[in-house]
Amino acid sequence: MITLKNLNVSYGKSTAVRDVSFRAEKGSILSVIGPNGSGKSSLLKGILGLVTVSGGSIEFQDEKDESYFGISRIGYMPQVPLFPKNLTVSELIDFFGRLEPFDKDTFAHLFATLGLKSEENKKFGSLSGGTKQKMNILQCFSVKKSVYIVDEPTASLDPYVSHILKEILIAKKSEGSLVLFSTHILNEVEELSDRFLLLSEGTLLIDDSPRAFPEKRGCDTLQSSLMDFWNREYGKKK
Repeated sequence: MITLKNLNVSYGKSTAVRDVSFRAEKGSILSVIGPNGSGKSSLLKGILGLVTVSGGSIEFQDEKDESYFGISRIGYMPQVPLFPKNLTVSELIDFFGRLEPFDKDTFAHLFATLGLKSEENKKFGSLSGGTKQKMNILQCFSVKKSVYIVDEPTASLDPYVSHILKEILIAKKSEGSLVLFSTHILNEVEELSDRFLLLSEGTLLIDDSPRAFPEKRGCDTLQSSLMDFWNREYGKKK
């Protein structure tokens, strides 16, 4: 479980995340949406400790034994994988495995499913964008974690690998992990998420179910309900 209370992330005089509070439970998928510059990536990086939090608090807690577990129990798939370009796929896998032991069965399944055998001797810098993302998937999900944080998960993925990744996210939820991901694709939110957060200019505007929110507004889809919200409520405030 992760609990955020009045979280703020600032870069100099600019505030990227402003007083964001929410609680996310294990065994669920929570998506973060919003326009470019809304604070999605800054929120995720603040939770991970990759950027300095300028205010508020983040609590990590294992519901099973009520003990605090911290960021060591979080898996991270960044939007752009910045792995050493001069290492081959095989060398990178060895490197990742030394940093943190893989779950052998999960690794073997993902390695085969993602078709990385034929890429073993290629240097990371020479790989296509899609294959780099396959390595990103492999390093994140081959280790068992309580929480997985994924930034724009289907970026540069073809439909086949995108489908594989969605199956992985659902499987991790079924195993009892919390999955937190950012996306621009509303179909992914409707397909995968138990809840979604809408950010705008660093402020949390909506925390709701992608199924319940449209019903409340008398709309058929998440997209139409968000447009209705924006025009009727938030647009007036602007």
